[in-house]
Amino acid sequence: MRAGVTALLLWTVAAAYALDADLEAFRRAAARGDVGTVTGRAYAERRTPDGAEQPLVGTVVTLLPRSAELVARLETIKARARDSQRDFLGSATAIRRARERYELALWEAGFPELARATLVDGTGAFAFRDLPAGEWMLIASRSVFVNKGAPRPSPRELEVYTRRLRLIGYDEVSVWLRELTVSRGRSEDVELVDRSVWFTGVVEERVLGAGP
Repeated sequence: MRAGVTALLLWTVAAAYALDADLEAFRRAAARGDVGTVTGRAYAERRTPDGAEQPLVGTVVTLLPRSAELVARLETIKARARDSQRDFLGSATAIRRARERYELALWEAGFPELARATLVDGTGAFAFRDLPAGEWMLIASRSVFVNKGAPRPSPRELEVYTRRLRLIGYDEVSVWLRELTVSRGRSEDVELVDRSVWFTGVVEERVLGAGP
């Protein structure tokens, strides 16, 4: 299982990005003042008619120039997650690393200002202002830790059994993927709702323990 997850991550990280977006066009748009805004909220829908929407605090929202190559790569990772348990366990990390690799490529190409990121506020709201007009992609993610409550091994168990990695819990990761068009003087509004996530995966947390 570990070998399969490792292969998926290496495939995601090692592949070079061609930066298929016209990055200079974004810079020219900014110089002309052709800029717009993206605003939105991340929230859980009300569960009862008289209930309240709950902000999804902790959601990280990233805006990047739209890359057909990156979108295709993310879609491939999502599709492969259904192939096996090992692919599923590696998919959330693979998606994160694919995004990070694209951000790094933007920095290395000299366009760090085109990699925008923010954390939603206490109401779940976020905003990106002065965005150059053009095609963008929004990738948002939120992790919630689920504790499995693995008991701490006793001194006797540590003496008798071989130390091995034991599952203590996992992060349940929600990912939203949206493609947006930013226009001069316009504001695009985005709603990131718990029931309309693009992908849900897990990242296991393990520690050295002891057991038979």
